[in-house]
Amino acid sequence: MRRLSCVYDIHLSTDLESKILGVSADDIKSIEKKAYGSEGIKKIEKAVNDFYDSLEKRFEKEKVDKIYQDGGAIDWATVAKTKPDIYNQFLNDLEEKASAGSRNFKLVLDLAKKGAEIKQTEDPKLALEEATFLQNYIKLVKIKEELNKGKEYSSKEEEEIKELAAKVAKQQSEQAERGRKRDTAIADNINKSLKEGETGLLIIGAMHNVKPYLAKDISLEELMPKGMKRA
Repeated sequence: MRRLSCVYDIHLSTDLESKILGVSADDIKSIEKKAYGSEGIKKIEKAVNDFYDSLEKRFEKEKVDKIYQDGGAIDWATVAKTKPDIYNQFLNDLEEKASAGSRNFKLVLDLAKKGAEIKQTEDPKLALEEATFLQNYIKLVKIKEELNKGKEYSSKEEEEIKELAAKVAKQQSEQAERGRKRDTAIADNINKSLKEGETGLLIIGAMHNVKPYLAKDISLEELMPKGMKRA
């Protein structure tokens, strides 16, 4: 029997920040405030922190063999063996995110220090497509905010903005199908790498649904913050 605990996560700004893509925590916070308001964000953050407090207590005692994380397109378990310097830099990056307040990265870091292997979770191409959509969406939101403040753009810039808006609209229309493909790829990676007798931990956004694509011999436990419901 293979066991998989699936943590349905609510991504906070520190989770989605990416220096490579030029997406800052402040960018995400700005969008969150518009969607939920300041009080709504406080409630979400409390629910997430309470949830991760309970997870940390639980996994202090329980062994996890392999970790799978939303967005993880690299098999860090292999890198740890072949290129330890790069792996150590990756751990430093996790430490930085954890110090900035990311609870899911802190949990991954804690388990990795106890010997859990961080495995490839995503299809790199699909993960990049999703990250690019987020990058473009944030860029468009910023432009709209500037327009509302009265900023004027040249004719050339206006054409570029129209092209960006069309690209974002197309990427948004493809999101459901892209999500299904990502879930299929995630389940496939777990099916191939989680071995008999092992326990895996999958940390993934609440909109995902890998359950239909997991192998039948994998026993799935679904975990989520108190009061959270999934469609």
